[in-house]
Amino acid sequence: MVQERAERTRRAMVHAAAEEIDRGGYHGASLASISRSAGMSMGALTFHFPTKDRLVEAVQALSVSMVRETVEAVEAVEAMDAAGSVAGADAVDAPAGTDFPAGTDSVAGAASVRAPSLGRARELILAISRLLAGEPVVRAAVRLGWERPSREDWTASWLPRVGELLVQAHADGELRQDADPETVTALAAGLVQGLHCRMGAGADAHESLGQLTRILDVILRSLSAPGPGGPDTPRSSPGN
Repeated sequence: MVQERAERTRRAMVHAAAEEIDRGGYHGASLASISRSAGMSMGALTFHFPTKDRLVEAVQALSVSMVRETVEAVEAVEAMDAAGSVAGADAVDAPAGTDFPAGTDSVAGAASVRAPSLGRARELILAISRLLAGEPVVRAAVRLGWERPSREDWTASWLPRVGELLVQAHADGELRQDADPETVTALAAGLVQGLHCRMGAGADAHESLGQLTRILDVILRSLSAPGPGGPDTPRSSPGN
């Protein structure tokens, strides 16, 4: 019980630090302002985190954990969607190479199922964008990455997976042959970083997310290969 209470206290302090860093950056977030935001004494704060840098490390570690959990959640949903498609499909024994309508899960043999890679990349980019828009811990980590670069950039927990999916999409013919996956991956990173900049300038989160989604869809439609190998419109998820 004591350990659980201490962990809740530490987490509250980390969240308070993230909110202060999100608002004022590393130099604008003092231990005094963080303790006030957390509703705790300076002594209680420094008992758990003797220095501001220790708090910064905790914010960055929590951000990495949140991002990784989001990536895992997106992958899990895609896996369940694929499994559900197989369970309900009469064509489970269809031979490899069978064409399916754009935006649906594809079947490559009886034992191998996956959603189109381009759609999966889109879902992951949007999930990370929603996390960034709604979570001060993640926004604080992004800002810390600019002001005090750490050994691991915050994009390291999600951008490589987007890159892998885009490479697969290119190999599968979902992307045009002249669409370089590495360049498209860099473009995705720029879109998400741009969302952070817009919100930092005071833009509304919902409107900014809507704009990002529209831009992303325009880009993916323009880079999609025509025909069954590349859906004209990437698959949308509810709420987008």
